[in-house]
Amino acid sequence: MNEILLLVLGLSTLLVVVVFLLRPQPEKGASQPSVSRRVPWLGSSDGGAQQILERMSEGVLVVDQALRPEYVNPAARNLLGLQPGALPPKVPSIEMAGAARKAAMHGETSEALVEVHYPRRLSLKVHAAPLIDRDGAVLVLQDVSEEVHTQKVRREFVAHASHELKSPVASLQALAEATSDALEHRDLEAASRFTNNMQRETTRLSKLVGDLLDLSRLEEPLTRPNEECDLTTLVRKEVASHEANAHAAGVILISSFDEGVTILGDEQQLSLLIRNLLLNAIQYTPDGGEVTIETRLLGDQAIFRVADTGLGIPLEAQGRVFERFYRVDRARSRDRGGTGLGLAIVKHVTELHGGEVQLHSELGTGSTFTVRFPLPDGKRNLAAGRSRNGASQDAPADQAGLSAPEENDLATSQDAPADQAGLSAPEEKETA
Repeated sequence: MNEILLLVLGLSTLLVVVVFLLRPQPEKGASQPSVSRRVPWLGSSDGGAQQILERMSEGVLVVDQALRPEYVNPAARNLLGLQPGALPPKVPSIEMAGAARKAAMHGETSEALVEVHYPRRLSLKVHAAPLIDRDGAVLVLQDVSEEVHTQKVRREFVAHASHELKSPVASLQALAEATSDALEHRDLEAASRFTNNMQRETTRLSKLVGDLLDLSRLEEPLTRPNEECDLTTLVRKEVASHEANAHAAGVILISSFDEGVTILGDEQQLSLLIRNLLLNAIQYTPDGGEVTIETRLLGDQAIFRVADTGLGIPLEAQGRVFERFYRVDRARSRDRGGTGLGLAIVKHVTELHGGEVQLHSELGTGSTFTVRFPLPDGKRNLAAGRSRNGASQDAPADQAGLSAPEENDLATSQDAPADQAGLSAPEEKETA
């Protein structure tokens, strides 16, 4: 009998302990009842449902029939800027409340795209569905900000591209009609003039289509650039191929190169970057001006720099020059054969190679574009040795070939003179 009493007492004690351990635990410092009491189905079984919700990357918001929030998981708190342990007094946005109302009061599943501005601007896709076991609704929140931004950029790109293509096509159509009329009236001089204009517009259209194709390939590359490329050799080739253009424009090319500047990349893409920066400098440098082209080994970086004595870029426009189709002076850009895509291509190629591009420009003085590429691991020690051996003991670090700290690069590129923004003294000059 005693053994039976002891067994019953032991089982009773065990039962009390289990009930105590499984009782709903209130959050520290929170006045709200526990999640399990607010939303009974979360407290069922072994708490597996709540654990899943707590670990979801999508936000989950549960509301009752009056649209009062009953449960918010951590992901939703992060998206909506809610403090831990607190519930919002109402559904945070009108659009979200509309989707919740359809689900809670009418039993309809609905979706909505909602813009929130706190704690940061986000685009949220909201899927609302009615609760099965009681009145209310569950809202699942998914951050689609990047997707919405991408769609917006694509729409803008298509609109800009259509506009840019429409202009030369309309010009060609008008010129073709004018040429036909001139030939009909045997005005050979006018016909010849119109034909020359047609050739110019055809060249412009061909370049625009070519740049669009280049940009399209760069945005969705088939392979990652991973071949050893001699940057100095590529720059030399591009400089040689554009000497005639520079001479015709009255622009002097000055080259200064470090040898053995090797990076991992794609030769075609790098040549495209070099060509666009070089042509950009030649196009916007007046007769008698100079364009300086450099390659350098600085610390663990390979540097390619193009500096011109051209028109310069206003400070307010410098943050946008790498956008597609952006032109500081649209009329002047078209007159000089620009498509508005060259610097966007430069930016894409730089990013594909793990580098960064910087701009320093002053109106009436000129512009300097500096592209920094990371060196392959095997080349970094060699470059560091060259920098130490080649540095003057008395010269400042930036003039001795040592790279400045990363956090100072952007500041110097905007405010400092070109030689203080990382330009090293040329070792040798090649004048075209």
